[in-house]
Amino acid sequence: MVLRGLVVFVMLAVLAFFSFFWAHEERLTWFDTRPVLAAAAKYDATVIRDRFGVPHITGRRDADAAFGLGFAHAEDDFATIQRAFLAARGRLATLDGSGATENDYFVQVLGIWDAIATRYASDLSAETRALLDGYSAGGNLYAAQHRGQVLPGFEPVRGQDVAALFMLRLPMLYGLDGQLRALIAGGTTKIAPDPTKTRGLAFAVAPVRSADGATRLLINPQGPFQGGLSWYEAHITSGEGWNVAGGLIPGSPVVLAGAGPVQGWGIAPNHPDLIDVYALEGNPNDRYFYRFDGEWRRLQNREARVVTRVWGPIRITFRREILRSIHGPVIRNARGLFAVHYAGQDNVRAVESFFHLNKAQSFEAFTAALAEGSIPSLAFVYADRTGRIAALYNAAFPARSEAYDWTRTVPGNVSADLWTSYLSASSTPRAVGPANGFVLAAGGSPFRMTADPFNPKAENFPASQGLEAAQNNRTRRALALLSADRAITADKFRSYKFDLCYTPDSDFAVAVKGIAQQNFAGDPLLEEAGEILRRYDLCTNKTSRGAALAVMTAMPLLQASAAGLPRPDAVATLRATAGRLLSDYGRLDPAWGEVNRLRRGSLDLPLNGGPDTLRQTGIRTRLDDTGKSVAEAGDSLVMISTWPRNGAWQIESIVPYGSSHDAGTRHSADQAQLYADDRLKTVPVTAAAVMAEATQIERPGKPAPRQPGIARPAPVAAPAAVSIGVTRPAAATERANSSVRREGQ
Repeated sequence: MVLRGLVVFVMLAVLAFFSFFWAHEERLTWFDTRPVLAAAAKYDATVIRDRFGVPHITGRRDADAAFGLGFAHAEDDFATIQRAFLAARGRLATLDGSGATENDYFVQVLGIWDAIATRYASDLSAETRALLDGYSAGGNLYAAQHRGQVLPGFEPVRGQDVAALFMLRLPMLYGLDGQLRALIAGGTTKIAPDPTKTRGLAFAVAPVRSADGATRLLINPQGPFQGGLSWYEAHITSGEGWNVAGGLIPGSPVVLAGAGPVQGWGIAPNHPDLIDVYALEGNPNDRYFYRFDGEWRRLQNREARVVTRVWGPIRITFRREILRSIHGPVIRNARGLFAVHYAGQDNVRAVESFFHLNKAQSFEAFTAALAEGSIPSLAFVYADRTGRIAALYNAAFPARSEAYDWTRTVPGNVSADLWTSYLSASSTPRAVGPANGFVLAAGGSPFRMTADPFNPKAENFPASQGLEAAQNNRTRRALALLSADRAITADKFRSYKFDLCYTPDSDFAVAVKGIAQQNFAGDPLLEEAGEILRRYDLCTNKTSRGAALAVMTAMPLLQASAAGLPRPDAVATLRATAGRLLSDYGRLDPAWGEVNRLRRGSLDLPLNGGPDTLRQTGIRTRLDDTGKSVAEAGDSLVMISTWPRNGAWQIESIVPYGSSHDAGTRHSADQAQLYADDRLKTVPVTAAAVMAEATQIERPGKPAPRQPGIARPAPVAAPAAVSIGVTRPAAATERANSSVRREGQ
């Protein structure tokens, strides 16, 4: 009995302990809302939701419109936005645990908040800081009104958080995270970025190439369907000339790819050589000194502290040294000291340059924004209502000495080897207004932006820029389709975006052919698999009987090569794929749509497309427990902007699920069927068209009367009750009511 009583006592004590700390963690979600509400009162924006829930945001000032954007995006994906800003602060691991420790360490290693402290007020214009303050106030207002949704450790957002988030994200697009990871793991060499990690697509046709004389632009940023890099659609206008419909990711106060009445742009990640690794000569008598220009200099050093959630309220703190030389961040490993110097280092102005792109009203203003050099990478495709088109391989190329092979680690002991400036923007490859009437960017070589002879010439650019030479299937296929069509109709333009095939000379096709041509005599399973691959037509439509076997076999091989790893054995991979398909489907050639699925909750739809097709679908290379490859990434946003020869600007778009990431709300999956069918929806862009589709109108932080004169939209898939006036989705209302009840307890 005594032992039993002791066990009960210990259990009660443990329960009391965790109850106390869980209660403490709950209190971490509370913050003083009075300053937040006071800040919000300075702004006035109107958010009108169309029939698909896409927010159309207006404000007298740019800052007012940004305020409305911050509030609207929080309504649709507040949890992800909070995580984005926790990541920017280097505190994501306090919530997400060990999976986020690397992010938090990188924030400290890169010295992002040191740069913010010294440069934010001086380097950003007053207009940009006002924009960031407005955006922050909008998100904070939502947090104050929905305190039950506030995550532990989250604090009201500041403009500095937004700038820090851009500083963290942009260098990762060209591979900085991979380089840091390699050095931390004990490497000594400079590594090439993996071009398959980030993808995007954009192309444009000029009136000379259009059957109807229109200018058309495809905007197709790609990425994960949820999380910190998922794309969100919005339309923003202000009385100060901001008018853009397009896409952005959580934490962005501006459109990152989009179009307006005058012009538009799409983006695709590029992978130039923008990172250098310097081997430092350490002092054998003092580990905190390195030789530079014949003198011993002391490394700046301090301790990184990464607080990591282990379980429930239990958190531990990891400590690791942070070093910095005149070059930049320094990693110490068993092989020595290695400094990293990269494009955009300590530059806080990236968000300002994107804001300038949003406000540009001419090609000259657009290129001037890129010439600021604060967006370190990304290829751009530009188009405008005058019919001008351009492909611009944007990059902040270091002005490097020609004395070294910069693809390798270089000595870091003399100032002559340390670059401190960048080449001019005119040194980047570009194709402006080519006579053949089309341009593209798809993550491939910048010397294939259009058809020859209008492409930039490789010999005009120094090897030190590290420009890509390889071609991916998206570039090959887009060039083939656009080059063959001298009068591109609107329908053909859309069909090219949703093209499903690989070219015969693509890496994928070569890999499949190599596997299919092997001799499998005597092995019935592989003989049948080889025959299927030999008959495969290299396309990824839902009904294809060869795509499942081909894609699931070839992609692990290609992904390994892209990551610089040895390819797995092709025959063993084919055998494993064939065995799994036979087990799950009773045949080696199930329809691709049976395997390739779009899922969210009870939603389960077949998808077209595959990796590196123009209709991009990111797949898992291993089937899940149900034998499916559920799409997790790909075409996160598809938009087509049209400027007719005689007529008003038009936009069509689609996203994978819907405008809301809040499961159970009306707009969490109302675009899914259209997406799965490769169809687009019309986006209202005039005030009259927006009001004709309005299903909800609100002025965040201010009362707004009901407006019964608003026309109800035409029925859409999975219709729900239409609400008019200052309302919120039912699920959000329930959460808000729940929050109020908790506060009253």
